Amino acid sequence: MLQTGTPLVKEGDTVQEGSILIGGWLEGKYTGMRYVHANGSVQAKVWYSQKEKVELKQSKTVRTGNEEVRYSVKINNFPINLYKTLSNFEKYDTIRENKKVKLFSDFYLPLEIEKIINYEVKEEEITYTKEQAKEIGIEKAKQTLEEQITNKENIVGTYTNYEETEDAVEVEVIYEVLEEIGTKEKLVF
Repeated sequence: MLQTGTPLVKEGDTVQEGSILIGGWLEGKYTGMRYVHANGSVQAKVWYSQKEKVELKQSKTVRTGNEEVRYSVKINNFPINLYKTLSNFEKYDTIRENKKVKLFSDFYLPLEIEKIINYEVKEEEITYTKEQAKEIGIEKAKQTLEEQITNKENIVGTYTNYEETEDAVEVEVIYEVLEEIGTKEKLVF
């Protein structure tokens, strides 16, 4: 009598990590029972969940479109500013671009020209409705979950829960994914 690839658990049973789910053995009239390797596929529904909290009132930094361009020169890492005043903007982001001066294809002088660009920024208050905050939270949570899941075609269910407070909406997105969870183990006697 040959028994190989026999499931040791039934559908719907709860299993723990390390549980043997498929076992194989041979039972002969003269040899008795012997354990052999079993091949099989073990799939399980795995749940991934992500929570996001979205405030109804948020402050966002945006560029106004105004900018200042200034230059400086560095000689042996010693900066010489070609401008005298501070920025005219109250709040600004600074981007620095450095270019080394080269004589030949691979021979650089100890001279560097730095371009300094100040972009004026301002704070904007954004107020979302509870429905908008819920949609933003769902999109953020889905994006985070999809980065974690390798086979998106194996997603068999999506569940969304949310809780509203006076000043925020907390969203939880749960993906139910069918995954191969079995591992092959050595046969130890």
